[in-house]
Amino acid sequence: SIVVKGYVEASKENIMKERPDSMYEQGWVLDVSKVERDTKKKVERCGGLGYVDMKIALYGTPQSGTLSLWLPYEGKGTGPGDDEALASDWIHNLILCEANEKRDENACRLNRDLKFTVGGVDNPHVTMVNGAGVYLNRPTCLSVEVPPAARLTSRPIEISSSDSKIGLSVDIQAASNVTRAKGACCISHMIWEQQTQNN
Repeated sequence: SIVVKGYVEASKENIMKERPDSMYEQGWVLDVSKVERDTKKKVERCGGLGYVDMKIALYGTPQSGTLSLWLPYEGKGTGPGDDEALASDWIHNLILCEANEKRDENACRLNRDLKFTVGGVDNPHVTMVNGAGVYLNRPTCLSVEVPPAARLTSRPIEISSSDSKIGLSVDIQAASNVTRAKGACCISHMIWEQQTQNN
């Protein structure tokens, strides 16, 4: 896992069970949208109808607080030697996506309703990804800049699943206007481009 803190561990259990608001107040929650859950329940009454696609993701509201991630540097060959290295020398781009699901027009938008801190630097430049990153006319992926001043950090003690000792911290918060009723912020996956050798 790349999650350091800010995630509700209990939300891993029984994804078909609706999550109460009180769980969202404890942190970001592993969940599915109401449409997704309702669809799954309907098709299960008919034997499933081959429906296996569950769009599970982390969902958060302002009350969920900060979701802290740590992206390990996993390049081969010569890599950064310490946690003072400039992040942009080694990790060039971050792509963050929400689940491909039908969402309300007023639901959280990645480029408008999320605040990022990357490598200790607040409010990096973000742009929506067009083309392949669009679902039902809604852009679902965001490109997040690795700021020039961002630094790599040592692996947090909470991350035990990686052999990497150096990586990039990313903190994410939902804006104050986001609500579950309109559509919580949703993060399904993150991709990062890294350099294997510093030339």
